[in-house]
Amino acid sequence: MANHTHDAFPARPYYTPGINMNNSSYNPLGGGANSGHDYPAYYMPPDDYDDLIDSRAAARELINFSVLKFLTTAVSSPFEVSKTLMQVQYTPHEDVQVMTSATPDDPYSDDQDDYEKEYAGSDDDEDDDEDDFYGEHDHERRRRPSEDIPVSATLELDDPMFRPKQVAVDASGYVVRTSIYDDATRPSYQIKPIDKGVWQGIGRLMKQQHEGWRSLFKGQYTNWLYEICHLFLQPTVEGSLNDSFGLYDDTIPLVHLDHVGPNLATLVTSHLLVGVLLSPLELIRTRLMVQSASPLHRKYKGPLHALRTILDEEGGLKGLFLNHNLWPTVLYHTLTPLLQNSTPLVIDRVLRISASDSPFLYGLAELGLNTLELMIMLPLETIRKRLQCQIRTRTPKKRFDSVVALRPVPYTGMVDAAYHIIKEEGGQRRGTGDRKGGKRRMLSSGWGWRGLYQGFSMQCTSNIVLFVLHAVNGIEDDYEEF
Repeated sequence: MANHTHDAFPARPYYTPGINMNNSSYNPLGGGANSGHDYPAYYMPPDDYDDLIDSRAAARELINFSVLKFLTTAVSSPFEVSKTLMQVQYTPHEDVQVMTSATPDDPYSDDQDDYEKEYAGSDDDEDDDEDDFYGEHDHERRRRPSEDIPVSATLELDDPMFRPKQVAVDASGYVVRTSIYDDATRPSYQIKPIDKGVWQGIGRLMKQQHEGWRSLFKGQYTNWLYEICHLFLQPTVEGSLNDSFGLYDDTIPLVHLDHVGPNLATLVTSHLLVGVLLSPLELIRTRLMVQSASPLHRKYKGPLHALRTILDEEGGLKGLFLNHNLWPTVLYHTLTPLLQNSTPLVIDRVLRISASDSPFLYGLAELGLNTLELMIMLPLETIRKRLQCQIRTRTPKKRFDSVVALRPVPYTGMVDAAYHIIKEEGGQRRGTGDRKGGKRRMLSSGWGWRGLYQGFSMQCTSNIVLFVLHAVNGIEDDYEEF
């Protein structure tokens, strides 16, 4: 037995070479007498075993992270849906609102004519089997106002037919919706304008026919897929750019670098490239949130159907990426990472506040910069979502019926959208008229930015709550150290 001790396999002392060597020719793992290795067939090298454990642990972590991300997107989905509806809804003042009829004195009528010439589809392929919310009669059929927007007929606003308590009709006798605040002409699949915050939007979706609690999770799967893809692609692209230019590891925070310019540039570039690449998912997410859930008016059945429909109707890949949403997407995915990653640098190097020495002041400065970022990005986000809801196609198979009222005359671009939102939906409102006598007319006191900041209070409140939680946590830590 002493002669065999030095021949024992080091990882397995009880193994003695020479025993049962007749089966050494069979080696399913590539080991054995003729394999060039000193270990038997049933032995797995330590490095391979560690790699197998690492891969299993990585797969387990990936699954856990994906499930956790899905749950977090599900929790925030009702608030995102309500906020998106508030941002895209058309809530003008009654004395300036633009409906499908443009008058010669309206400076925007030229844009309406240009849009009709370029994008208006044919009226010959109307769906006869769709629901008519006005009702059908034996001798006449009234037409829903959302059909074939924009319409070619022009209406005179001074005509007596536009007086209160009268129904506006065009030259063909079809009913035309003249105000989004008119309950009598509001489509059955649309909710009333949301004017009291996110919670009101959630409540109205819950009570709306064909919507309910399921509509609070519209676009949630698409949002989850976008978040997962972005979290995996962006660090990969950033790391590749850093390796190409010989920069520091991207895992090092920017605040610890002496020269942050090159690393900040690769960071913003990676966000921009991935954002443009994944922009179709954002487009699909917005349209799924905004569209009606009614089976008769729903245009997209799901994310894949929405992608196929957009590719088919709006010019394929070129229409999917190189459309009127390209520049808003470029600006959004450039400014967002730039502002977010510049916040720690400004606090540390400009304001000279340390998170370890003055946690309260650091949190207060972070709250102020986050609020400033919100004031910059929220109008851009609002404009971008409104442009995402505009379907420009010559041959639509089905109209895009939204659960909230959209501006019937489309925007021609970012600047045009900002101008008309400020002009038509901004300013402070005040009521006039007799309170006892019934209607109170809403007038505008001037132009304003209210329309560009829908949902501002919700996000600002969330920032304040986070600040308070961090401040309380810092106070508890100081108390424990004391």
